[in-house]
Amino acid sequence: MNDERGTCMQCGAVVVPADLFCEGCGAIVGAVRRVAIPGQARSQELPCSDCGGATYVDDYCAACGNRRAEPARDEADLDGIVLITDRGLEHPRNEDAAAAGIVACGSGEAIAVAVCDGVSSSSAADTAAKAASAAGVDAMLNALAAQREPEAAVIAGLTEAARAAVTAGAGTPDLAIAPSCTYSAVAVLPNADGTTEIAVGNVGDSRIYWLPEPPTHARCLTVDDSVAQELISAGVGAESEAVQAGAHTITRWLGADAEPTPWSDSSVRPITIAERGVLLVCTDGLWNYLPQADDIVRICNGYDAAEAAEALVAYALSAGGQDNITVVLIPIGGHQ
Repeated sequence: MNDERGTCMQCGAVVVPADLFCEGCGAIVGAVRRVAIPGQARSQELPCSDCGGATYVDDYCAACGNRRAEPARDEADLDGIVLITDRGLEHPRNEDAAAAGIVACGSGEAIAVAVCDGVSSSSAADTAAKAASAAGVDAMLNALAAQREPEAAVIAGLTEAARAAVTAGAGTPDLAIAPSCTYSAVAVLPNADGTTEIAVGNVGDSRIYWLPEPPTHARCLTVDDSVAQELISAGVGAESEAVQAGAHTITRWLGADAEPTPWSDSSVRPITIAERGVLLVCTDGLWNYLPQADDIVRICNGYDAAEAAEALVAYALSAGGQDNITVVLIPIGGHQ
């Protein structure tokens, strides 16, 4: 008898190929693929940009004490799902993060994606973004593998992402500057009739857009948690000075100083899609320059997902690149 045993990536318990879930911690253990950016491996290959040293302790050069440099860009492709994160032109570090995963389910393969933008006024915001995006995707994959609906999967991801962001700030003496981040996530489940069940979740001001094939119009699927959005909802004109001043002042986030449940009833939204198109999940480093869905479509027109992602990042950089830029493109209904 061939006993091909392995270990759970979460808790180290022994698992066998027939297992769908770890008996020790409940994590999915089979038929799942994941990716996350920025990745640690690439930055670890870089010598110290100040002294050329190659030895680091806790991410700081052992010779001169300066923090490890990071690549200006990191990208990944997970079976046609394209992820790119770029530091931009103004920031010394990238505080964005993204993760994606695919898991086998009864009707095909389900997808989970999360994008986080570290709140720059907090300390080590990148740690919250990386932890929340990875934890959110893992929780969504577990839920989808257990045959739960996308909306329930997104809520499970929100719960674990919030917990991970809080844990990232453990030990920070001043909660006001504890690591924190925004969070936007999508769970995608194909149906046997060819339609696609999608749920989106959002805390903060990262966004999710639906970019269908013509003639259907593109649209933003999320609502920002921001001062600007609150003013617009109260009837203040979108072009007013008050709205413009509050455009990037968020009212909800994940982190130790956030509310215990830092999302509202309207933060999660289920959608059924019958047409082909692309889901775009992005941070404000992109939509600050391309807030309207139709303008995003014009930049992407004629490109496949990889080319479109490159074109969007290039546009943001050419428009100023004042913030970190992260985009994830998810083809729906076949590769675009």
